[in-house]
Amino acid sequence: MVNAFTVAEWFIAHNNAVMLYNSADEISNLKIQKLLYYAQGLSLALLDKKLFPEDIVAWKHGPVVEAVYRKYHKYGRRGINDIPGSPNMELEIEILLVNTYNTFAKYSAWELANLTHKEEPWRLTPANQIIPLNLIREYFVKHYKNVEQSKDMADNIIQLRDIEKLPDNWDGEEGLSFDHTFIQEVVDLISTLQVQPDLGPTGRGSIQLEYGSRKKNNKYLGIEIYEKDRKVEIYEKDESENRTHEEISMEDINARVQQF
Repeated sequence: MVNAFTVAEWFIAHNNAVMLYNSADEISNLKIQKLLYYAQGLSLALLDKKLFPEDIVAWKHGPVVEAVYRKYHKYGRRGINDIPGSPNMELEIEILLVNTYNTFAKYSAWELANLTHKEEPWRLTPANQIIPLNLIREYFVKHYKNVEQSKDMADNIIQLRDIEKLPDNWDGEEGLSFDHTFIQEVVDLISTLQVQPDLGPTGRGSIQLEYGSRKKNNKYLGIEIYEKDRKVEIYEKDESENRTHEEISMEDINARVQQF
C-alpha cells in the first residue's frame, strides 16, 4: 500500500507529463484532493483494497485528505508547480491511477467538487467528519465498477514495464537495455494517446510505435523513440506508397498521431 502523499506526487508528475505531451492546466490542491478521493474509490471497487491508509474527510468543498491538503496549502487556488519525479508504483496501481486521471482529470477542480457533492459518500457524511470507507466502497461498486478502462493502454504499460527489465544483449545481438527514466517518459506519453499503437523494443536502444500496416496500399506510421538524446524518427506512407521520413520531438508525437 502506498500513502496519499505519494499518490498526490504521482498525479502532479503525471499532469506535468500530460502538459508536455498533450494538453492540460497546472493541477491545483483542490483538484488533487478530488483525484485522491476518486482513486481511493476506484481502488476499493476494482481492486477490493485501500489505495492509501489516510482518512478522507467531508469538507465544505468535497472530500479532502487533510495532511495532503496542508502540504500544498501554500499554493491556494493556483496550480502546483512542484515537479516531482514520478514515484514508482506497483503495476496494477499505476494502471489504476492512469485510468483515474484519464476519467476524472478532464474536469476542472470545481466541476469535480460539484460532482462529489452529488454523491452519497460526501452527502451522507456529517461536515468535517471522516467519510467511512465502506460508504465509499459501496457507492463506487454501484456507480463506478464499470468505469471506462483502456485495455490496449494497460497492455502497453505492462509491456513497457517488461521492456524496462530487459538486460543488455537481450536479443542475442548486443541489444541495449533501457533506463527507468526513459521508460517512464514513454509510459507517460502512451497514456496521453487516444489511439494506442503496437509497440516494441529495438536493439538500437529505441522503442518503436506503429500504426496502420506496412502492406502495400495501406497507411502506415512508424515512430521510433531513442533513449539517447530522446531522438524521434517518423516513418510514414500513404495508400499511394508515398513515403516520408523526418525527425520530430517527443512533445510533437501526440499531434502527429492525431493527424494520422
